[in-house]
Amino acid sequence: MFHHKLITAVTVLSLSFCGNIAFAKTILFVPQDDRPVSFAYTVSTAEKAGYTVLTPPKAFLSSKSYQGLPERIWTWIDQNIDQADVAILSTDTLIYGGLVDSRKHNEDLKTLQYRENKIRNLHISHPNIPLYAFGTIMRTPYASSGGVEPYYYSDYGTDIYRIAALQDKQDTNSITAEETAELLSLKLTVPTEYLQDWFRRRTKNNLINKQLLKDAKNGVFAYFCEGHDDNSKNSQTNMEARYQEKDTTTLKNNIFGSFPGADQLALLLIARYHVESNKLHPTFGILYPLGRGEDTIPSYENQPIGKTIAEHIHAVGGSISQKQSPDIMLAVNTPLLSTGESGQFSNFGMMKQSTTDFITQIKSTIDRGISLSIVDVYFANGSDNTLMNLIVKNNLLYKVSSYNGWNTASNTIGYAIAQAILAPYMTPQDHKNMLTEQYIDSWAYQANVRKDIIRFAESKHTKGKITPEVKEEMIASLQDFAKKKLNLNPRTISADFPWNRFFEIDALVSNTPKYPLYLTAAEKYRRFEEEQKKKAAEEKSKKESAVKGKNGLLKKDTISNDSEKNASQIITH
Repeated sequence: MFHHKLITAVTVLSLSFCGNIAFAKTILFVPQDDRPVSFAYTVSTAEKAGYTVLTPPKAFLSSKSYQGLPERIWTWIDQNIDQADVAILSTDTLIYGGLVDSRKHNEDLKTLQYRENKIRNLHISHPNIPLYAFGTIMRTPYASSGGVEPYYYSDYGTDIYRIAALQDKQDTNSITAEETAELLSLKLTVPTEYLQDWFRRRTKNNLINKQLLKDAKNGVFAYFCEGHDDNSKNSQTNMEARYQEKDTTTLKNNIFGSFPGADQLALLLIARYHVESNKLHPTFGILYPLGRGEDTIPSYENQPIGKTIAEHIHAVGGSISQKQSPDIMLAVNTPLLSTGESGQFSNFGMMKQSTTDFITQIKSTIDRGISLSIVDVYFANGSDNTLMNLIVKNNLLYKVSSYNGWNTASNTIGYAIAQAILAPYMTPQDHKNMLTEQYIDSWAYQANVRKDIIRFAESKHTKGKITPEVKEEMIASLQDFAKKKLNLNPRTISADFPWNRFFEIDALVSNTPKYPLYLTAAEKYRRFEEEQKKKAAEEKSKKESAVKGKNGLLKKDTISNDSEKNASQIITH
């Protein structure tokens, strides 16, 4: 059934490119901030699938260096909502200003409640426009820098994280006597005003989340999703999620979801709307390599990956099938034991039999005509080089429906599922560009180039800042990677540092070669040495020619003198 609908959809879409706009629907989209994963990648995926996407002016959105402007965004919504068929809304943006703002704001509860109430009023005033909304339970990171947490977190973040973890254990009666003593000591270590600030903000946010859950119960949302932002096993985030389960017992799971992750939620809800509006019923199969498979607990998350996958599939309106031919197969690349970081030395592309066998399964599935999406969670924050090298070797790069391997496992899962659902509605070129975008970001940059760029910046003594020289080196490295690994024209690839930090890039992919071509520092040096060798060889050749010429003249003079002598002797005789 799903395959039939996909074929129909592709046909309709092809007609829309010929001037038929009946298929096109308009999404009013309020992202959680202006990062590419939240904003640009989400919008481009939806647009590639045939949607028109309305977004607030970028100046209104939360960014690294400035807060979002909720009141201006609300004004923009009022001005544009009538043009939309559906609204996909970040409640963090509408209430706090953005995801990062939800961790740092100093708004009073009355103001927050007023903004939250506007969501309910939006539904009342526009009952025929479905609202798909997503929010978060505030994260509890181990440490943080770069201004995305309160200012004191860079000094006391690790201690606050540990306090939260121990309080979570205390709440479940699993804390030891030694840990109890440690908890008391840590509370005396961290300045009281910092702890109060952190917990006071969390309390306000929890009260707002409770009201959002009430709105979900009362039919305000077509679907409401609450993400657990960076929630390790023992954390304040985990504890708050556990208590919120009590508030959701009467909520039907066809209107509410709650699971790890944050950055993937917008695209996931766009895919859910797509499924519901087209009356699709996608089924999913799951492949794992040798190892812990579905029991893997990824870094930065508190539950087995199999559970997270099932929750995302349900959230998008799909179901898991045990049949040999599901509509979409998820090839989930999990490690033998535990996940690490893609930038670590172990990710150098060593051939493993388990990965080779996994590739065989992937190839067999694709050869059977089944849409396959790769969920690469072997490492956090980037691709598995072993897997990717085999994908290239087996000519599978552009035969998969989607590929994702960025940030946390839940981020990757959400994007992989959503893009797999939307991919059949794209033109071949748009589909290729979507895949390239992910390969450049997850594989080229995150797993390989990033660590080199950090070292390059250190060698230039930039003190961790992104300079024009550093940016040029990053683009050059990505272009070189695209040429060598993806067989692409390097001038179709560029990138930027959207938040002026090394953690992420904005990958730019063009149909035509339009971007300036840059050379890496290593290539510049190679060419310089080559030029110097060429010049040295030319100088040597000139000198040798001059010597030969001089020797030739000397020889000529000698011959001439000998001739004159012989002539003189002949005359004399």
